Amino acid sequence: MRSSKVLSISVPPSLWDEIGVVAEKENMTRSELLRIAARDYIRSRRWSELREKGARTAAKYGVKSESDVDRILHKLRGK
Repeated sequence: MRSSKVLSISVPPSLWDEIGVVAEKENMTRSELLRIAARDYIRSRRWSELREKGARTAAKYGVKSESDVDRILHKLRGK
């Protein structure tokens, strides 16, 4: 059984060529390059979602600075 799945995508010829040029410069296959690109994109989206959630939470609790964070933590810890 394969340890990976096959994904077929369509790209314009110019992007195909650009992917090939970058892959060659990086000494990797197109598949390796696109796997890295997909992982990086997913990781970036996760961080973006976390930042958005953090911004909503900060707005909810009126956090505008690090001292606000310290104040809230001390309050929550009962100090």
